[in-house]
Amino acid sequence: MKAIFLLFILLFSYCSNATFKKATDFYDNQQYQQAFNEFNKLAMIGHKPSQFNLGVMYLEGTGTEQDIQKAYAWVKLSDENKGQEKQFIEEIKGYLKTGDALAESEEIFVLLRSQYGSEAILENYQPVLSNENLADKNVAKAIKTSDPGYPLSANYKGVEGWVLLNFNLSPSGIPTDIRIIDEYPEKKYFSKPVLKAVRKWRFDNDGAKLSKVYAYKFEFKLGDGKYERLIKLKEKAIQGDAASQYLYGRYGSFDKDVNNNFNSTLWYFEAARNGVINAQHEVGESLLKGKGCKADMDKAVSWFTIAAANGYAPSMYELSKLSLEAGNSEQGLSLITQALEASDNKLAYEILNYIYESKLFGIDPELMLAKLDMLMGTKIKKPAHIYNLYSRAYELKQDYAKAVEYQHKAIDAWHSYGEENIPVSLLSNLEELKSKLVRT
Repeated sequence: MKAIFLLFILLFSYCSNATFKKATDFYDNQQYQQAFNEFNKLAMIGHKPSQFNLGVMYLEGTGTEQDIQKAYAWVKLSDENKGQEKQFIEEIKGYLKTGDALAESEEIFVLLRSQYGSEAILENYQPVLSNENLADKNVAKAIKTSDPGYPLSANYKGVEGWVLLNFNLSPSGIPTDIRIIDEYPEKKYFSKPVLKAVRKWRFDNDGAKLSKVYAYKFEFKLGDGKYERLIKLKEKAIQGDAASQYLYGRYGSFDKDVNNNFNSTLWYFEAARNGVINAQHEVGESLLKGKGCKADMDKAVSWFTIAAANGYAPSMYELSKLSLEAGNSEQGLSLITQALEASDNKLAYEILNYIYESKLFGIDPELMLAKLDMLMGTKIKKPAHIYNLYSRAYELKQDYAKAVEYQHKAIDAWHSYGEENIPVSLLSNLEELKSKLVRT
């Protein structure tokens, strides 16, 4: 039986989907319990290779107690409507001693199919696709610009691409705390000229909270027929390669063959059902926001839960916000702490900003300060709001001298960038911190 199992691994291990690869690595290293657990996670979202391998492990009794009936049911489910494993299923039937055992095995199969079969998965997890995308409310409108120019190296090689920035805005629309969130291609052709240019830009400030994080996308297109078409990536995605499906979902909007008809959610879903954790989170985001599909909170939570169970910090963060909004503060604080501990630079800023904006208590200020120090070690251009985040962390730590110091730094930074209208909220917060310092 192990020869069959290993053959199936070889057929599917080319997918760089993290959970399935992790499961096969566990199996190869004879860590059968861990392998069983990972295959089980994927089997429950309809991943056919994992359903097959789960059945084989039940048959062998590796990583779990031997159970021929479950082995029969899982292998049959993995072969749902295909008929490719008829011989193997008949072989498993031979281990079932009685007609009653076979009947019970069929009942288990029917139950599993109702929960984890193709139709059930589509009903419970698949987004209802649409061509209507909700506008991103956090996209900033530029009112004064300077041209970053087309980098000569990219122009010479015929490379097109884009850079996605996040930043905060002062009351007069001056961008601060500028951070590169994503770029394509990832050879940094475009990031340097973009950062140099955007520091001089001005944006329309809609009067929203000063802690609001905005996004702006710079696109670089040649218009002379030179174009990196993502042909190989698209071909592999169509052939079913899970990693390529995710990457095509991420970058496929640059494929000129699809133009404005591209729906990233379709490709993210294909990658998600094949176990790509990043894609599982993206599907959750699409379902939460109604991006490229009908908004569906229940399905969104399901995908976030799947990704969070595999340690994906952005999904933990989304679940934490949903928990806090629902009034479950204990679960929300636990999840947001886990997300902050596991987060990278990009997500850490977003989480810390949420803690600041929502005036959330119960987060370890030392953890917040450690993450802020990490962020300051990166290339944040024109830092200002990050000093407000420092001030809040020190306030939670009850170190009011430091809180006052960093509140001053935030105000001074805005002055240095040419901002004349310092918000009353910051000035009043500074006075409140000073009064707390005096009382201590």
